[in-house]
Amino acid sequence: MSVLGVAVVVGLAVQLAVIFGFVLLERRQPAATLAWIFGVLFMPILGVLLYLMFGLRRTIKRSRKAERLARRTAQVFRRYAVATHRDAPEAIAARAEPLVALGMRVEHAPASYGNAVDVLRNAGATYRAMLEAIRGATDHVHVLFYIIQPDETGRTLRSALVERAREGVQVRVLCDAIGSTRLPNEFWAPLREVGGVAEWFAPVRFMRPRMRRRDHINFRNHRKIVVVDGHVGLTGGINIGREYLGLDPAVGNWRDSHLRVEGPAVVGLQQTFIEDWLAATGELLDAPRYFPTPKEPLPGDHVVQIIASGPDRQWSLIHRLNSLAISQGRRRVWVTSPYFVPDRVIQQALTTAALCGLDTRLLVPARSDSRLVDWAARSYYGELLDAGVRIFVYERGFLHAKTLIVDDWLGSIGSANMDMRSFHLNYELNAFVYGRPVTEELAQHFLSDLEGAHELPRTWSQTLTYPQRLLHATAGLMSPLL
Repeated sequence: MSVLGVAVVVGLAVQLAVIFGFVLLERRQPAATLAWIFGVLFMPILGVLLYLMFGLRRTIKRSRKAERLARRTAQVFRRYAVATHRDAPEAIAARAEPLVALGMRVEHAPASYGNAVDVLRNAGATYRAMLEAIRGATDHVHVLFYIIQPDETGRTLRSALVERAREGVQVRVLCDAIGSTRLPNEFWAPLREVGGVAEWFAPVRFMRPRMRRRDHINFRNHRKIVVVDGHVGLTGGINIGREYLGLDPAVGNWRDSHLRVEGPAVVGLQQTFIEDWLAATGELLDAPRYFPTPKEPLPGDHVVQIIASGPDRQWSLIHRLNSLAISQGRRRVWVTSPYFVPDRVIQQALTTAALCGLDTRLLVPARSDSRLVDWAARSYYGELLDAGVRIFVYERGFLHAKTLIVDDWLGSIGSANMDMRSFHLNYELNAFVYGRPVTEELAQHFLSDLEGAHELPRTWSQTLTYPQRLLHATAGLMSPLL
């Protein structure tokens, strides 16, 4: 047999080994499985490499050591458990009960009452609230971001952290190694010099003999968390960078949402940070100082449930809570997402809500930072519009907010987009706030954003040319891979 013939046989053997040894055995949506099979078959070398880099999901299982450490962490959380909604039975609507129960049964994530909540619109308000909280720290500051840029915003954050560390406050910073790829390691030298600690989440080391399972290029920590003294926390969709302030001419105005929480719900933010810190460093932060007793009287009356999800968990909880919340709607379902590439469950939940006569609206940016994602998103618009979902396209810059509003009893803000990557691959965190005040505030923000958007006509898909429809459909086939 010629060299070429041997190469063909070996290549075919590798393709079949990947398909029958991995792709078919993994628990995916059928569409995703078919997409990877076709990719491996029709792109023999590139397809296999892409699958090993971005598709392999067996590596997401926790190692025995990580599971043992997670159990130790869970014991800490149980010692500092907070009261659930059952102590405030009139605080939330009856339709919220299944969501609260789901979070408790799957992740032991209680909904806590007595929280003060501030919705922060855009980066300016978020950075002010964040820096105010950090500068008032007396014991510890925990910071986690997907992106921290080495620009004036990053330096301002670093200066505030250095100031507190110099005064004896414990400071820990965790950055995603891919999201913060522009951030050099020496950026944190001033913080380390005064006793602070800064680490990378899941650095990708291709030359390492045994790469840790979490150090997979495809599993990124997309969360945004700041916890101060265990009493004040911030989370949402805003990273650290001048572009989030609308100062990058290439991006323009940046529309985003964040949340400041004070009260028992901060335990959920602290729990997630500690789990991520444990994964990145092996250090378990189990001292009582990190879980102080909530201040009395409790600072507010909001009911908040902090939900984390990621590839290290069996169930995609944010995805399930979103679909369950949409199905519980009776009057309206309003969604804002910069990247909209839903799976069939979310798509059916939205179309069903619209077919039931609910005021179902989707707000998306006119253009994101990925053309492929934009094209894939448009492949879903036709069915949504046919069902009666109203789709609005934001034109005043880049829309990056990730919110969900259901009736007047649920408002959600977080890091997760309405796409398959957020639901099944990234480490994400969302805050579900139950009750009218926050829901109505988010609704007012949504209506304000509509003033800078145009609505797609119900016949939008009929106005597309054949090349456009073909492009969107082709990109849509790649949705499970995005």
